[in-house]
Amino acid sequence: MESYFRAKVIVDDAVKVNTTSMFLIDIALLWWQGRTTDKRQCEIRTWQEFQCKLKGQFYPEFVEEEARAKLQGITKWDTVGERWTKEVSKSCRKP
Repeated sequence: MESYFRAKVIVDDAVKVNTTSMFLIDIALLWWQGRTTDKRQCEIRTWQEFQCKLKGQFYPEFVEEEARAKLQGITKWDTVGERWTKEVSKSCRKP
């Protein structure tokens, strides 16, 4: 979305939140509709707040740390593509 905002020169937080909400689908859209209609929830006013709430709702806990740990396991002889292929092969093996 950040690239889209730069290309369209969108700098206002409210416009960013409203624009992004138009792209939400499925569960994320239901979550957003619930948030905007629930009077008990505070209105999201900033782009940063929107990102934090959305990530808090849908971003798996520790996923970033796990990704960094996996990347640190790559040796200088491995490429990311080779490592990814190995990981996919492992996950596709039958028990």
